[in-house]
Amino acid sequence: MPSAENLSRQGGFSLIELTVATALSLMVLSLLVHLLMAGKQAALSRSLQLILAQDVQDAWRMLSGDVRRAGFQTAESGTPLLLPGAVLTVHVTAGHCLVMSYELEGRTVVKAYYRQDGELRVRSSHDTFSTPEQACQGGQALLDSRWMTVTGWQVQSDTSPAAGIQGQLLSVRLSVSSLDSSAQLDETMALRVRNP
Repeated sequence: MPSAENLSRQGGFSLIELTVATALSLMVLSLLVHLLMAGKQAALSRSLQLILAQDVQDAWRMLSGDVRRAGFQTAESGTPLLLPGAVLTVHVTAGHCLVMSYELEGRTVVKAYYRQDGELRVRSSHDTFSTPEQACQGGQALLDSRWMTVTGWQVQSDTSPAAGIQGQLLSVRLSVSSLDSSAQLDETMALRVRNP
C-alpha cells in the first residue's frame, strides 16, 4: 500500500501552477486574436484601396476616350464639332464641369463630367444644349457610391501652345475616399485635346 507521502508527490498540479498556466494561455490567446484582427483590418483597408484605384482607372479610361473623340465629326468640314457657346472643342465651365461633343454612328453625342453631391457624374446625351453649362446636370454616378465619395474634382484648361503645337491641354484632378475614410486616393491626369 502506498504511503501518504508518495500520494502527495504523485498528485497533479498545484493551484498556483494551474493559475499561472491559465494566465499565460490567456495572454497568448489574446495576442493571437489581436494579431488576427490587425491582419483582417489591414486586408480590408488594402481591398478598399484597390477598389478605389480600379474605379478611378475605369473613370480615367472613359474620360480619356471621350476627350480623344471630342470634336470628331463624320462630315469632313475641316472644323471640329463645337457646342453652342463654346470656343474650344472641350469646354470647362466655371463649376469644373468638362463638356465635349462628338459624332458617333451619325448622331451627335454630348458628354459632361462633373462633381455633384459627393459623386463624379457623367451625362451622355443626344440632346442639343444652348450652353455647355446645361449639360452639367442630370447625369449618373460614374464611381460606386456604395464604397466611396468624391472629395475633390478640379479641371483646368490651358490653350497656350506647347512646343509650337496649338491645342488645348486639360489637367484633371480627382480625389476619392472610402466611406469610412480608411482609404484615400488623389490622382491627376493631363490630356491634350486633338482638335483645338
